[in-house]
Amino acid sequence: VEGLVDGIWFNQGQVCCAGSRLLVQEGIAEAFVAKAKTRMSRLRVGSPLDKNTDIGPLVDLTQLDRVKCLVAEGARQGAVCWQPDEALPSSGYYHLPTLATGVSPANILAQEEVFGPVLATMTFRNTEEAIELANNTRYGLAASVWSENVNLALHVAPQLKAGVVWVNGTNMFDAAC
Repeated sequence: VEGLVDGIWFNQGQVCCAGSRLLVQEGIAEAFVAKAKTRMSRLRVGSPLDKNTDIGPLVDLTQLDRVKCLVAEGARQGAVCWQPDEALPSSGYYHLPTLATGVSPANILAQEEVFGPVLATMTFRNTEEAIELANNTRYGLAASVWSENVNLALHVAPQLKAGVVWVNGTNMFDAAC
């Protein structure tokens, strides 16, 4: 769950390698989503100058409006969008972290780069389906594969159409780069 938080909500999801799509095995999805919601409830939205802030504002009003429209359209297309019960700061371009579940592969939240604090969640039954879902996007800068079985993760990683694939981690860049 901490890797998930780092992957999507780092810089409010306004990074090219944001982990904006979560593919979770069907058998653990309910428990995992519950843990993610619990963690999301503890995220602090506020000034980026406050060291206790987890999620700051979006870059401008245009981006805030775009994120709100994409979330609304995703919900209209069948996603269930959940946000923690938290008040937003009175000024600034803030958007609550959003967890969308029940996202179909064709849903706008799965197909468009939101570039905001929004996580689209889809489930899979087996490895082949997970790979197919992961590759069903025109975006592919980065991906993370998380598994207790490192051999399985190393089997999946090279099959993903992404510029970089991290195993059991996210946003790990070599200083030599």
